[in-house]
Amino acid sequence: MSTFAGIDAAVPTHAQAFAEAIAETGCTHVFSLMGDGNMHLLIALRRRGVDIVEARHESAAVAMAEGYGWSSGRTGICSVTHGPGLTHVATSLVVAARNHSPLVLIAAETPAGYQGAQSFDQASFAAACEAVYRRMMPGESPAGVLGEAIALARAELKPVVLGVAADLLASPVHGTAAATEMPRVHATPPRPDGAAAAERLAQLLAESARPVLIAGRGAMDDVSPGLMRTLAERFGAGLATTLPAKGLFGGHFLDLGIAGGLAHPAAERVLRRADLVVAIGAAMGRSTTQSMRLFADAHIVKVVRDHEGEGKAESLHGDAAQTLRQVVALTQSATGDRQPWFIPVGLSSDCWQEDLRDYAPPIPDGTVDPRRALVDISEHIPEDANVVISNGHCSGFAAAFVPAPARGRFYTAQGFGSIGQALTTAIGVALGAPGHKTVVFEGDAAFMMHAPELDTAARAGANLTVFVLNDQALGTEYQRLKLEGGDADAALVPPPDVAVLAGALGARHATIAAEDAQTLAAEALAPGLAVADVRTARSVLSRHLRLPHTGAET
Repeated sequence: MSTFAGIDAAVPTHAQAFAEAIAETGCTHVFSLMGDGNMHLLIALRRRGVDIVEARHESAAVAMAEGYGWSSGRTGICSVTHGPGLTHVATSLVVAARNHSPLVLIAAETPAGYQGAQSFDQASFAAACEAVYRRMMPGESPAGVLGEAIALARAELKPVVLGVAADLLASPVHGTAAATEMPRVHATPPRPDGAAAAERLAQLLAESARPVLIAGRGAMDDVSPGLMRTLAERFGAGLATTLPAKGLFGGHFLDLGIAGGLAHPAAERVLRRADLVVAIGAAMGRSTTQSMRLFADAHIVKVVRDHEGEGKAESLHGDAAQTLRQVVALTQSATGDRQPWFIPVGLSSDCWQEDLRDYAPPIPDGTVDPRRALVDISEHIPEDANVVISNGHCSGFAAAFVPAPARGRFYTAQGFGSIGQALTTAIGVALGAPGHKTVVFEGDAAFMMHAPELDTAARAGANLTVFVLNDQALGTEYQRLKLEGGDADAALVPPPDVAVLAGALGARHATIAAEDAQTLAAEALAPGLAVADVRTARSVLSRHLRLPHTGAET
């Protein structure tokens, strides 16, 4: 479908104008899989000096753009061709939408008059994936349209699919469409003032005897954590987080770690006694509340930007930081700080020792206890590393036993409940923060879904270490079938030798199958690309799967 023939070289094409606009945003990498619909855009980007990361699958390109946005602070940009090039991105697009991650996917559309096999209603598809679709029309400025798409993604906190016809990309830009300056559009919508929410929170905190404050992803700004610490100290409240905000209060004497199914035993005992739970930037779904059983005797209230509520929680309309500022101001006249209503539990890493002590199943030869292996590995993770964990059974171990780096970030590639997103997302994280080591914890089944992207990471020069927690099974399904008395062996799907596969795809590699995790982890975490195959024992259940079947409440 190439239509470059006959174009005046002195007049920029739409592809070239897009490339110039993308470069002007400061974006260093665009993630893509080339097709005949977007190839001219990618060539123009390459000539403009933007690194093109050619993924092995379109879904991976979108996940990489999301991860790049997380670590770089920019809006991730990716590109695919039309038809099947777009449909391949479905899962990663929904994941980004559920994660409230702004990104722009430039998707080619079939040329005008095209009637071939790749004809497809791309707008309806994008809507089904919970993304915004913006079609570029002839005569519009590429710079203006890109600026609008970026601003829209940031305002809506979701992906924007920018549809551009393949023949338009290859055509010259004339008249006002040649404008190169992006429009100045507000990147965020007006914030709710939160005055009523603040008054209600101040009242609830003053009346409560055993309050707990929980921070979610929506409280991970530069202001909210400090304000929550102030309120916790003022009212003697416990501080906890959802999994995406893990480590936000690390080191504070009132910190309880993660709330919910991934709480350590000491925190769980405290959380069950709370009479008020205030959630900031957290949805308070089933995982955080243990299906509401963890806080059975508590009043739950959450501050949300929209009027949407969920479950039994009382929803208050307000922006996290703005509402917290007002609560702090309203409660300044309180007579002195309250003493904590609970005995502080200490560091989460120390609290998890209780699980190691009280639960010690047999470990077959040639495998390791994943909990103890992760404790050993974590000792060698740099303090400024970015950690990415997967979904699935392995995530229960990583969430518990891998601490959030002191000067780095802890990311969860779990949106939409999907497995298979951690490796691809982490490649983007690594390229968005090239001065930091990125460390991934992924299950073997999930790793095999996108193993070819190791080749992408190698070609892109990602500073990435992947620890594959390899139980040679579909871990969650195996454990649940075993607990239910079903045919657990049906979930055994052994991968090929992970280390050998990693080597073939360009990574350094090692296998951890005995008590040598310390030495091998240190080597794997050296600069560059490496994969460690951690042979984990299926005899060990993560605590969040153990509780419902041991008589403990959940």
